[in-house]
Amino acid sequence: MNKLLADADICVKCGLCLPTCPTYLKTENENESPRGRIALIQAWAGGHLEDSKAVRTHVDNCLLCRECERVCPAVVPYSQLVDNFRSQFFVDKKSSVAASLLKEVAQHKTAQRLTQISLKLYQTTPLQKIARSLKLPKLVGLDKVERLLSHYYEPTELADYYPTTAECKGTVGLFIGCMGTLLDFATIEAAIKVLTAVGFNVAIPTQQTCCGALALHNGDSASVEKSASINSEAFGNQPLTAIVTIASGCGGQLQAYSQTEFADKVMDISQFLMQADCHLSEKLKPLAASVCLHTPCSLKNVMRAEQGALQLLQQIPELKVTKLSKAIVCCGSAGSYMLEHAAMAESILADLLNAAATTQANYLISSNIGCVLHIGAGLQERGITMEVLHPVVLIARQLK
Repeated sequence: MNKLLADADICVKCGLCLPTCPTYLKTENENESPRGRIALIQAWAGGHLEDSKAVRTHVDNCLLCRECERVCPAVVPYSQLVDNFRSQFFVDKKSSVAASLLKEVAQHKTAQRLTQISLKLYQTTPLQKIARSLKLPKLVGLDKVERLLSHYYEPTELADYYPTTAECKGTVGLFIGCMGTLLDFATIEAAIKVLTAVGFNVAIPTQQTCCGALALHNGDSASVEKSASINSEAFGNQPLTAIVTIASGCGGQLQAYSQTEFADKVMDISQFLMQADCHLSEKLKPLAASVCLHTPCSLKNVMRAEQGALQLLQQIPELKVTKLSKAIVCCGSAGSYMLEHAAMAESILADLLNAAATTQANYLISSNIGCVLHIGAGLQERGITMEVLHPVVLIARQLK
């Protein structure tokens, strides 16, 4: 309680955060703003407001995009405040079927293997078409997960080490996360291909596990500490130039670990490639196309590495890059948020889709798996033909 009060008391209630908050912009409800949520937490922790469903709901409605933290003159640790508040109620918190399934898959490798087998059976046979026609996913409460499934991509068994194919510049650890092999294997393959092509050996420790972000934002602080311990030990067995991430949501969480020797090495792959001075343009084929660049909240507001993807894409000759308007704050995915707050998530996504459609780009580029899945599903539902990719996938395709 003292920690909650201390963090909440930093807020001077100036209101500069309000125009940056996606939920406040949609509702114009003070309780759905950072300032309003801080006031609710402050009143509850100080004993002036009783615990209620309404209080918890307003705080849970936050996406934790952390856009408010960028403009806060008092430097309120807003995300820490919200996470700590949620942890007070973790024991009796009830999650949706979809969110519970996501958590199980994220934390257990056996569940990941079973899910992989199930996805292959579901997506490579008539099962998916039949299930959708009968609306079975909605009947069992999994429609919000099922809409995210893109075309099935067959993963191959990953080695724990890939030697460079160029003059060696060092060795990096590749963090693939809990969803990489299931839903984003193309990005893993692309990352390995690009990193080895520019001079880096790639180590992929088999012991690595979920970064812990999903658990943290759900209030499960114990699971976060467990993940941090496992990952720090997994990557600590060898000297690494950097620990490279292909999902900014994971990267932001990894950088927050208390194990600083690990956390200080974590970098987004686009930022790493640019800082490593790889001179990629000489290795890339021209691409006469256009891309619409989406910058995930976690890349911009947590990792503070938003320029990396832009600079990386600018290495491709003839490629035209258009950034989304700064008015588009968030896509609405926010980890499991798109599953538990689907209406708000889709309302926020609609603004992004409208903006993306006007660019008439060939590709939409994003550096976070959750954003890629959420945006991709939205584009498909609107019938907009625009391939959604991680920037390193496009780079890998253009390697000579």
